[in-house]
Amino acid sequence: MFYKIISIVGSLTFLSRILGYIRDLLIARIIGAGMISDCFFVAFKLPNLFRRIFGEGAMNAAFIPVVSGIKSESGLVSSDKFFSKIFSILLVFLISFVVLAEISMPLIITLIAPGFVFNSDKFSIAIDLSRLAFPFVLFICLTSLMGAYLNTLGKFASMAVTPIILNLTLIFVLLYFFSIEDKLIISKSLSFAISIAGLIQVFWLYASIKRSKRKLTINVPSIGNIKKNSEISRFLYLLLPAILGNGAYQINLLIDMILASTLPDGSISYLYYADRINQLPLGVLGIAISTALLPVLSTQIKEKQFVKSNESISNAIKIGILLSVPAFIGLLIFSEEIIYFLFFRGAFDMQDVSLTSNALLALCFGLPAFIMIKILVVPFFASEDTKTPIKVSILCMVINLILNIILIRDFLHVGLAISTSVSAWINALILGKLLHKKLKFDFEKSILIVLMKVTFASFLMGVTAIKLNEFLKKDPLDYIFFGNNISLIMSIIFGILVYTSAIYILGIKELKLNKWKRQKKKQT
Repeated sequence: MFYKIISIVGSLTFLSRILGYIRDLLIARIIGAGMISDCFFVAFKLPNLFRRIFGEGAMNAAFIPVVSGIKSESGLVSSDKFFSKIFSILLVFLISFVVLAEISMPLIITLIAPGFVFNSDKFSIAIDLSRLAFPFVLFICLTSLMGAYLNTLGKFASMAVTPIILNLTLIFVLLYFFSIEDKLIISKSLSFAISIAGLIQVFWLYASIKRSKRKLTINVPSIGNIKKNSEISRFLYLLLPAILGNGAYQINLLIDMILASTLPDGSISYLYYADRINQLPLGVLGIAISTALLPVLSTQIKEKQFVKSNESISNAIKIGILLSVPAFIGLLIFSEEIIYFLFFRGAFDMQDVSLTSNALLALCFGLPAFIMIKILVVPFFASEDTKTPIKVSILCMVINLILNIILIRDFLHVGLAISTSVSAWINALILGKLLHKKLKFDFEKSILIVLMKVTFASFLMGVTAIKLNEFLKKDPLDYIFFGNNISLIMSIIFGILVYTSAIYILGIKELKLNKWKRQKKKQT
């Protein structure tokens, strides 16, 4: 069941990422990398930050352990009531927050993009676009809560579909305005479409809750009742630390955006496009594994099945290694070719390709660490310990900021990407140490064995892919026949086949997927 959940969430997330690349391809083709694209990506980044932190972390981490306990102890009717109370509180808070943010948008843009202040046109455009896109925060936070509740019911697909809705909406708008040359009109339409997509997501998940025969009612409790309700108090107590603890990567990227706003036009866009490529394996692998692990681990810990919980964590780490290391190698050797293949057209020129690929090269070094962080924070959240991850994330944010200030002068936007990767590795290492020390997790020797096998297989994959790509480029007939993009695709496909074959020959018997399935069947 555990592996099935990863497959479902991972495959839907992969589809969403592919649609996201089509969306970004169209944005690069139509808007390119410059002043207007920088403004749009700031407007998009602001609500999207909440999506990644809430939708892919904090809401699950704070809500699932509490509601799982209520469901186990008191049944589904009680869990429905708790869910409705949290939804009602969140609705009132978010409406107030969004209204306040809309009024204060000039101040917000000054804080997150201080470099825009010195260009009145850029500053004004960023404010307008951000006001159009920011209502998405209201809808996506409600969506995240509904999705978290569905996850506790074993319904993972509905929430995984929501990013697909967003991407399809934006793609429709881009295709509709494809022939229009006014970039400002297109960027405003896209910003407004972000909010519309959020509203559609809310209706989609509400329908999913109804299909699951669960009940959602709006009934806002008084402040006094909130204080008296221990479950609500515990949820709120866990939420804020979870936001910062699980959102360290996103907060680091926000810091990068703040500093990138002081760099030449296009710098924010370069970091955005590079992060989008890096997000494919991070989103598909890291989010899928952590989403599948949290409900299983929460149940095992509450039932004091510590041996099984240790095995679940170990297997999640092994899967992370199995998939993240080859992804890192692939991005490392083909960063420029991938950017060229995806974005080199229209307003996105060769200089943009080079500057974006340099940022991707720096970010991909942190990819395995980003995925490990997604996994390593889960045991703390499952144990209702959100303080530890927040302390680690704050420390790493400080390290990231110091490195940014040091590296931005000589390496510009690439220095910001380097800082993000370095701080991610420090974050992952500290979490691993604390996981062993505080939660008594034992890192099995089989994890090291898997790492060695995967590293060797990834090395073979990388060498083979490079040699094949060089061969296709050197031979005039092959290069004319295949072209640069086709040779890249062939090299990647052949590299994947080599990696899969090497893993099969080496044997990864340390992964106990069948055992997970049997354990889950016994629980159900």
